[in-house]
Amino acid sequence: MRMLPRWLVVALGIIALFAIALTSLATVTVREAFPRTEGEVSSSAISGRVDIVRDELGIPQIYADTPEDLFAAQGYVAAQERFFEMDFRRHVTAGRLAELFGPEQVETDAFIRTMGWRRVAQAELGMLSPTSQRYLEAYTAGVNDWMAGRATEQMSVEYAILGLTGLRYRPEPWTSVDSLAWLKAMAWSLDGNNELEVERATLLKTLPADQVDRLFPPQDPDIAPIVTDGAVSGGAFRPGDRAANRRELDGLPAPAQDAIGRAGRLGQAVPGLLGETGDGGAGSNSWVVSGEHTASGRPILSNDPHLGTSIPSPFMQVGLHCRAVGPACPYDVSGFAFAGVPGVIIGHNARIAWGLTTPNLDTQDLVVERIRNGRVVSAAGAEDLQVRTEEIRVRGEERPRPLQVRVGPRGPLISDVDAQLAALPEPESAGGDESGDEYAVALNWTALRPTPSIDAVFALNRAGNFDEFRDAAAMLRSPAQNLIYADVDGNIGYQLPGDVPIRDGYDGSQPTLGWTRRTGWTGMVPFAELPYAYNPPSGRIVAANQSVVEPYPRPLQAGQSYGWRSQAISDRLAGQPRIDLDFAQSLFTDESFRLTEPLLPLLRDSYLADPWVREARDLLRTWDGQMAADSAGAAYFALTVRAMITLTFDDELPPELRASGGDRRYAALAELLKHPDDPWWDDVNTPQRERRDDIIARALLRARKEGVVLMSNDIDTWRWGRLHTIGLRHQTLGSSGVAPVERLFNPDPAPVGGGSAIVEAWGWDATSDNFRVTAGPAMRMLVDLSDLDNSRWVNQSGTSGHAGHENYDDQFELMITNRLQPFPFSVGAVDAAATRRMWLIPR
Repeated sequence: MRMLPRWLVVALGIIALFAIALTSLATVTVREAFPRTEGEVSSSAISGRVDIVRDELGIPQIYADTPEDLFAAQGYVAAQERFFEMDFRRHVTAGRLAELFGPEQVETDAFIRTMGWRRVAQAELGMLSPTSQRYLEAYTAGVNDWMAGRATEQMSVEYAILGLTGLRYRPEPWTSVDSLAWLKAMAWSLDGNNELEVERATLLKTLPADQVDRLFPPQDPDIAPIVTDGAVSGGAFRPGDRAANRRELDGLPAPAQDAIGRAGRLGQAVPGLLGETGDGGAGSNSWVVSGEHTASGRPILSNDPHLGTSIPSPFMQVGLHCRAVGPACPYDVSGFAFAGVPGVIIGHNARIAWGLTTPNLDTQDLVVERIRNGRVVSAAGAEDLQVRTEEIRVRGEERPRPLQVRVGPRGPLISDVDAQLAALPEPESAGGDESGDEYAVALNWTALRPTPSIDAVFALNRAGNFDEFRDAAAMLRSPAQNLIYADVDGNIGYQLPGDVPIRDGYDGSQPTLGWTRRTGWTGMVPFAELPYAYNPPSGRIVAANQSVVEPYPRPLQAGQSYGWRSQAISDRLAGQPRIDLDFAQSLFTDESFRLTEPLLPLLRDSYLADPWVREARDLLRTWDGQMAADSAGAAYFALTVRAMITLTFDDELPPELRASGGDRRYAALAELLKHPDDPWWDDVNTPQRERRDDIIARALLRARKEGVVLMSNDIDTWRWGRLHTIGLRHQTLGSSGVAPVERLFNPDPAPVGGGSAIVEAWGWDATSDNFRVTAGPAMRMLVDLSDLDNSRWVNQSGTSGHAGHENYDDQFELMITNRLQPFPFSVGAVDAAATRRMWLIPR
């Protein structure tokens, strides 16, 4: 997402040219913000000495005598390494980007203000346990201690560059609400299905329901869900039980469509808060096996969350260690954290390990509201709207822009924002019908209901067994996540936590009507009914965004993966009698593509009269089906698949719903291959009726032409890695359009294998002209429960958020070449890896 207005891009270009002439000064400016990592530093945020040990990757291991000192030091270190990232994130979650970047960000600010992320976070603060509140306050004190007495340009080079463009800005002190608000951003990126609801409603306006259903195929019954046996019985989930399930859809009236369209457009205004994903989408792989399948006789746990690519990485590695672990100081945990949030999100302590993937729970409903005389019409009668006015401050403008926010009984009216920004009439008169009633769309979302979810992070970090792990999981209400588990005693498990709405007679798959009786939530699914597994007979659990459990008595998920990645992992695990860490590490780069099974034989056998096209098609005759970076066959297959998706679907889809590189469209294509005469094959823009084989021939021709344009006419030089490259982009200045500035912040692109819906999930954006990676593993982790010091990890970019620092992108090449590094945990292992030591001393 380009954050900068045109005038600022020009200013940056002038500054960049000036900086080139003053290289020494530029170097000093960049290095001025680098963190101090050695020697004694006095701090007002702590009560006792804190040791901070770093290795050559800059990963901090923190040792303290109290939890408060531990989290204060984590806040201090996070600010040292990543403060601009933290500050940018809190501007996003507060709806204040326009203050930094100008009018182009007003739409984003308005949408987030309408949802009220920060207001929800403020309400959550008072709901937390006193212990969690203390830890948040300690973390905040650490951040602010680092900020104290530091000039803005000394905090990060981004401030220095923006200051040269005329921005006069001093970051405000950090607050606990800033940390909590980031959970809303996580939930927005990882949770819900409002875009799918808009898509269904849009398609049903012009296409028959059965043809729309082809775009949402059911998961292959041969692909195993996460929990292979279990059902709700007697108010609890019970492994081994079976139950039936039934779902149905609702229709929508024509007058509501415009409001739905406004709501859908505004959803695109929110930036990729966990990185830019594109059509490749975000996802994750995780698995755990018991000791009966490992060489060591103890479990191995693996996790690689797939988020949008960015620099710095969404995650920051850290170790948090009480010197004497006990009731007074119960933390001895290492793993991956979010800068700005205390604790470890994914990792292990001395007893247990855990990983996270997205379950794609259906936690959002779009509700079309009928508003009459300023009140919301419902089945029970009219209900009042809550109305408030917020002010959006915009860089370069003296007066703030007013924003009227309306909240109905089922959530904020997000369709209002589009009308206001387009300078249409006031919301009360926009989107109405002939009767004078107005239609608006409300977002009913579990994350907009305050919950003390951050309590779960602290509880998870100190859990010592499966019961304590489940108790911690029960506190995680939003964002919902698949939690996999292993412990040093040899147990493995899984738990689905999170708020899941109980709907009154509808399934939430498309927008519903607020004036009917079938729109409300009657509560949340009790935690006791949510699926879990503990030491399953197979000794294996794979959670890679596929279905959690089938069947289930209520609507549970929406937009989940079709299971191609999970099945590939399951097959590889089942085929290896004794798994060691080297084999486990090799699974990260499994490049098999399930779409080759139904499609490759058809491509190989297709009739082609043109020898020029046959020459390229013959690459597929000897291709092994692996999406390897050095493969010419993989390049031609990818070009052909993209062409098939475009030729099959785009003639009948509106522009905003065209070309997807995610596994849902792949699954739809795979199903259509079984039906050569399906209406989707026909090109509605031609007089004749096309069939499957016609589209295949056209796709092979188009792919041959695109291969020449993107690579060369010589197919011997074609390589998937020439098309499929990953280049990490800084979320703000990395897309400035000013080459010297972009070179400062963005590492050089590199070729990679894999792709969307593949275990090596370097997903690409099918709406672009190339196959540039937009989403992929943000980190990789293997935990060896037989010897925690034998574990391995790697991050997508590096520990530091400071461009030019040695730890800014030093893990990037390690990641794309799958070279995981030792993951030290014990005092001895940390000391052996230490290269720098710093001591925080009470001031």
